[in-house]
This record gives sequence, C-alpha cells and structure tokens, in this order.
Amino acid sequence: MKKNMKMTLLANFLAIAIVLNIIESFVPIIPVPGAKLGFANVVTLIILYGYSFKDSFLVSMSRVFLVSILIGRFLAPTFYMSLSGAILSLMVMGMFKKLNFFSILGVSVIGSFFHAIGQIIAGVFVIGSTAVIAYLPIMLFLSIPAGALTGIIAQRFLSVWQTWNRQIR
Repeated sequence: MKKNMKMTLLANFLAIAIVLNIIESFVPIIPVPGAKLGFANVVTLIILYGYSFKDSFLVSMSRVFLVSILIGRFLAPTFYMSLSGAILSLMVMGMFKKLNFFSILGVSVIGSFFHAIGQIIAGVFVIGSTAVIAYLPIMLFLSIPAGALTGIIAQRFLSVWQTWNRQIR
C-alpha cells in the first residue's frame, strides 16, 4: 500500500509540474527568449527533499519530455536546452543537498544558476552559434531571485507537508 501511495503522489506531482511548466511556457515574464521563473522546479525540489534524488530525477525528466511533446517542441532546440538545464541543475542540487551545507533555499538558487548554464551550453551546440552566450549574464542575474522564489515556495510546502504527515501517522 505504501508503494502505491508514493507512486500516486509522484504521479500527482508530475501532473502539477507539467501544468505549471505549460502555463509558464505561454506567459513571457522575463525579457530573455524562452526564459521562465521555473515554478515547475518547486515540484523538483519538493521531491528531492521529500523523497529522493532518483525520484526527483525521474519526475523532472518525465516532465521535460512530456511538456515538450504536449506543446509540440519535442526535439526542437528548446527541448534540448530545457533538458540540459534540468539535468545539470538537478545533478548540482543533488550534490549540494547531500553536502548538507545549504538550506533548500540555497540549493534552489544554485540549481537555478546551473539551469541557466546548462541551457546556454546546449544552446551553443543546438543553435550552432556562440551568440547565445550573450544571454548568460542576464539569465544568471535573473536566476538568483527566481531560484530564491521557488526555494521559498518549496520550503513552505515541505513544512506544511511534514506537519500534515506527522498528524496522519
């Protein structure tokens, strides 16, 4: 029963991440093409801290693939940029979480920072031009408040969730 409950919760988290990602992809907020605040990464952080790196990785990769298919950008340059950003940021967040030096807020900011770096690295290869590197300074600058915001939201959610879990046991 416990395994089924976990799978159900992870599936619900995946659905929430997909919806957040799709909504964000159609709402240009940041003055860099394709850049978003990364609200779907709130889910990534929740799973990373609430479950495991493996679960977080599986849900995050599933989200990237499914969203790109649903919005018709599978195998487009933005797909590879999103995938690269997600992989690099999750690897770095997993490492910093394991070090247990930073709070979830710090890990989120670091993850956001590396997500931008991963996107630019992929952009250089898929677009075939180093011109995308010009976006890196503004993306790194914007990644700090975006990472802080997603970290705060994830931290508050986890706090409430942990309290709720203690009450139902």
